[in-house]
Amino acid sequence: MNSRLERLRSKRAGKQGIVYMVVALVIIVATVIWGLKGIASLSAIFINNDLGDVGDIELKPTPPIISDIPEATYSAQVRITGFAQPGIEVILYMNGARLAQKLTSDSGTFEFVGVPIAEGENVVYAYSQASNELLSEKSKEYIIVLDTTKPNVTLQSPSDGKIFRGQSERIVNFEGVVNEYGSRVFIGERMAILTPEGKFSLPYQLVEGDQEIQIRVVDKAGNEEISAIKLRWEP
Repeated sequence: MNSRLERLRSKRAGKQGIVYMVVALVIIVATVIWGLKGIASLSAIFINNDLGDVGDIELKPTPPIISDIPEATYSAQVRITGFAQPGIEVILYMNGARLAQKLTSDSGTFEFVGVPIAEGENVVYAYSQASNELLSEKSKEYIIVLDTTKPNVTLQSPSDGKIFRGQSERIVNFEGVVNEYGSRVFIGERMAILTPEGKFSLPYQLVEGDQEIQIRVVDKAGNEEISAIKLRWEP
């Protein structure tokens, strides 16, 4: 069996040797006919043909980066800023429609002012466009919510006009619920912590006599609702 393997290996080696010899003879003949200079020129032609298509390919610009955009607002117009390659056009899209176009500064910044948005969710994204009108990939999408409805807080306790007496009743627990989760609730100057259900509970120390305590709630869009209750504490 070993001798058979050796014969096969020897046969393969012989075939490879013949191939190498043929290649060497072709190179020698080509050198004699065209010379080294001609071989180099022929090689350059092949190289240029292979790389010509690659050299003609123009790279796409990088997508713009939107850096300053509100998550929610009560204003019908917003400001959108960001970064892209310097001296390139940034095309802004809103809800699938081409909205505006700006040239970036020398430092690569861009700014769109007074961008109109509609009630509810607005999807914003952008493209970079080179001078040859070649577009980048789409930027990251952002959602801006236009919310013009004021939040509402329902105070469950204490009741308006209630009178408290003695040191044991000086600290009153304000309890209630907000209709918009993510809102901020302020009892006087103190901010209450909301549960996932929008409920809150905040202890508040009364001063002697009659007092009016402000209750302020602000939602994510900046809409604000202010109310107040009157309480009295007697030592």
